[in-house]
Amino acid sequence: MVDPITVAVIGSSMFATTQEMGEALRRSSHSPIIREMLDYSCAIFTAGGEVVAQDELIPALLGSITTAMPILLAEVPPETIEPGDIFIGNDPYRGVSHTPDIHLFAPVFAGDRIVAWCGDVAHHNDIGGTNPGTEGFANESVFEEGFRFTNVKIVEAGKLCEPLFRCFVETTRDPAASRGDLRAQIAAVRLGVRRVEGLIAKYGAEVLTEAMDVRLAQSERRMRAMIAQCPDARGNAVGHLDNDGISNDPVRIEVTVEVKGDEVIVDFTGSAPQMAGGLNSSRAATTAAILFATKAAFDPTSDSTGGNFRPIRTILPEGSAVNPNFPAAVSLRHLTEQRISDTLVRALAQIVPGLETAGSFVGFSSLAAATRHPRTRLPVVMADDLGGGTGGNRRGDGLDSVDTYLGNVGILPAEVCEREYPIRILETEYVTDSGGAGQHRGGLGIRRTYEFLDHCQCVFYTEQSNPEFGAWGVEGGQTGQPARLTLVRADGTTVPVGKMRVDVAPGDRLVTITGGGGGFGDPRRRDPAAIADDLCQGKVSPQAARDIYGFADA
Repeated sequence: MVDPITVAVIGSSMFATTQEMGEALRRSSHSPIIREMLDYSCAIFTAGGEVVAQDELIPALLGSITTAMPILLAEVPPETIEPGDIFIGNDPYRGVSHTPDIHLFAPVFAGDRIVAWCGDVAHHNDIGGTNPGTEGFANESVFEEGFRFTNVKIVEAGKLCEPLFRCFVETTRDPAASRGDLRAQIAAVRLGVRRVEGLIAKYGAEVLTEAMDVRLAQSERRMRAMIAQCPDARGNAVGHLDNDGISNDPVRIEVTVEVKGDEVIVDFTGSAPQMAGGLNSSRAATTAAILFATKAAFDPTSDSTGGNFRPIRTILPEGSAVNPNFPAAVSLRHLTEQRISDTLVRALAQIVPGLETAGSFVGFSSLAAATRHPRTRLPVVMADDLGGGTGGNRRGDGLDSVDTYLGNVGILPAEVCEREYPIRILETEYVTDSGGAGQHRGGLGIRRTYEFLDHCQCVFYTEQSNPEFGAWGVEGGQTGQPARLTLVRADGTTVPVGKMRVDVAPGDRLVTITGGGGGFGDPRRRDPAAIADDLCQGKVSPQAARDIYGFADA
């Protein structure tokens, strides 16, 4: 029986290893989306594929890496796995959320048996397919969404599979970035293997294995205890996407969450059938949203392991927008899984005491541009993703201009953008009055304007541009401002954008305005000192302070 202190030390060591893996990946990567925007995650697994430690970066990626590992183990014959192997996968129908998220998994051996796995996942700027950046709202099948790895060896017995590596790199629009980023992932997962081998050398394989099992059991007991503190109850909520990427019809997302004793049942019956376009949420993406929302609602402060998720039961109707059938397109699944998260939070707030909160911006306003490097003239793909405001809640205001819920991706620094791409960022600022008014107001959206200095093939998209589906307010709080994209041609012509693929020329500009979070409580009850501070910082206009908040000194 492993003593509790040893379990804690091994658990902390594994968590530190995932952070070290992540830092190695970040520092070694080529693309700003990894190096600056931190769109990656790392984890350690048991021999059976359950997560025992993971970093705390991108919930969407952590959820998918949780589902992908067991599928790899089910597909790969154990006798074919050797020390030094690294497997690669990015198939949305093998536990991955969408094709640009490439997963690597490496076994950790003790003698002739596997005792653990190390893995990482990183978003690649482009892996081929119909559109720049691979993602496409109008894609009609996964075959339009780039190169798919199906849990094969990219490294075998320590030796890189050069033909496969070269084949992948040469199919992307940004080969230099793809080459550097995939090598960085390989280096990071190898580092993880070395660190876990160090734990085996120190404690022995049996102690390490038992400590991992104890850690999972502890997480499960804690999660069940936290759930059991809530009375048996049921919450239901409905959210909508603006459209499916092809038609203009809204797409319904419905979820019912039920607490039964120490378990939670999450049921998406009532959600729309799978979409014709590329906004379907793969099963892995929907599972990531469920894991995020339930962990945040019931046990937000503990370490994340597979044990947290053992008490969660899911019902995901096949052939629906939240669990499409192959070969449905899923590349823009993030828009849908963000709406899923928001709808889950709304349902959970009905049954979890103290969770009362307004809705958040879930539009994820994004730009992908295929162009050439301003100095080398080599092909490159630029990507930027903008968040908005979170909802006000009982404890305070929402956060301003963040990538909400499952995202947590950083904004692309203007200096990096202008050094590596022929795109100038003219402004980046908060949008005054964009957060829903309330006793605790919603967080603000962000305005960012891009000027194109060269010809680019671009994909622009956002969600939550329909005012009917803006971030909802609660207890008298107001709805957050919706998102808005506008393409301004060099001649001054303006083109409203929802989801668009378009070629731009020098002098064209894209004006991106993301949405704000919903407000919590009656605006007339807002603290006058908070209103004065908002006025000083330009977060609320004098007119709104007078007309909505009743602040006479505005």
